[in-house]
Amino acid sequence: MSLAPRSSARSVASADRISCRGFVLVVALLAIVLIAALAAGVLFATTEAGRAGSAGIGRERALIASESALATAITNQGILLPSSIGVGGTTSYRVDADDWQVVVYATRLDSATYWIMADAKGASSSIVARKRTGVFVKATNRDDVSVTLHPISELGWAELF
Repeated sequence: MSLAPRSSARSVASADRISCRGFVLVVALLAIVLIAALAAGVLFATTEAGRAGSAGIGRERALIASESALATAITNQGILLPSSIGVGGTTSYRVDADDWQVVVYATRLDSATYWIMADAKGASSSIVARKRTGVFVKATNRDDVSVTLHPISELGWAELF
């Protein structure tokens, strides 16, 4: 009579140990899944921060390329402003510098006013940044039949996008 209750007591104790082991296994697996999710989140955030920084640098480099092409066009207008361009006419030329393709457009607004715009975009597929800048300029003729361009200070330079 005393043997029967002991065997059932042993089976209850071993069942408690098995269920305790099962609980520890579930908790351990849950902890591993949470740590993996946290690691994946950190990796994603780091990757996105790197991409955002790279895109910001690309935009700044595109702006520099665009403004540089505008400054060159204003100081070396012989390339940009042929004498045959009429009012409302547009002329353009391309500048390739490093990893950037810049197209400079000049539109004649009246006899002495021009809108000059530079459109810079990455030359390779890895650079997706693009910037456009423009400026209104006034043309003055010199005695030696050359033309000098002066930015109209009241309007200034415009970053288009």
